[in-house]
Amino acid sequence: MNGIKIIGRGKYLPRKEVTSKALGKRFDASDEYIYKVCGINSRWYCEGTENLETMAYNASINAINNGKIKNDDIDLIIVATTSSPKMMPGISYTVQSLLKIEDCICMDILGGCNGFINAFDIAYNYIAIGKVNTALVIGVDRLSTAIDKNDMSTTILFGDGAGATIITKSSEKKEYYSKLKSRGQESEYLTYEVGRKLRMDGTNIYKYAVTEVPKIINETLEMANLEIDDLKHIILHQSNIRIMNSIAKKLGIYKGRLYANIENVGNTFCASIPIALAEIDIQDGEYLLMCGYGGGLNTGCIILEA
Repeated sequence: MNGIKIIGRGKYLPRKEVTSKALGKRFDASDEYIYKVCGINSRWYCEGTENLETMAYNASINAINNGKIKNDDIDLIIVATTSSPKMMPGISYTVQSLLKIEDCICMDILGGCNGFINAFDIAYNYIAIGKVNTALVIGVDRLSTAIDKNDMSTTILFGDGAGATIITKSSEKKEYYSKLKSRGQESEYLTYEVGRKLRMDGTNIYKYAVTEVPKIINETLEMANLEIDDLKHIILHQSNIRIMNSIAKKLGIYKGRLYANIENVGNTFCASIPIALAEIDIQDGEYLLMCGYGGGLNTGCIILEA
């Protein structure tokens, strides 16, 4: 197979902005302190009729318009989420219905914060074996309903949002490399059960991220026979600016190479990478790296040629 090409990208953030200044008043802390801890000034919460399905749909419409394709060109929809309160139907099926796509494959996956990377890699493989031609890959989470609003450590981090990416079979030779790892034996570090609140062991998540992420990125670079400086775009899961900066330092990524939007978006779990992807300017032939990490524990890295 020649490879895949990203042809459409879109994002959606809810209407309600929650600033660190507002949260600081609740927790008797300054917005400067909150920013120092996590690097976030704003996160966004669903309100009114906004929910997982509407966020996923709006991000998809933006990606479809960006890609200048017809809805019926899509023959696979994969949604990565961690916060759905509903088991059936999956969000992907609702998106199919809202987009009025007559015939396609739909699936939702649970992959923690790395879910979008899992979903993207599944879509790539469906295209590679000839099952489908064009896939819509969505990352969406509504964490405002999952957090304990009295727990400052999670409330200052998490928000709601959706990102969507459309990929299709390329007529040109395009390189693609991926590596994914799971560590279920350490799953207790970040957990969420419907009807309960999200729990996070911040210290152990930090240790895991700054150890495992540089390792998997280096392993994927080796697979691709590339150096870190060969990459034009580097997108990490927007977890916490301190984690991201520590990873960048370990890898020798100089300032400005690592894309970060966490300041104005917050940590949106599965949505963080596709939201960031929708914001960057990618030129044909450039190398893009995406790396997710978090609940599961689950880590994944993809390097592709645009």
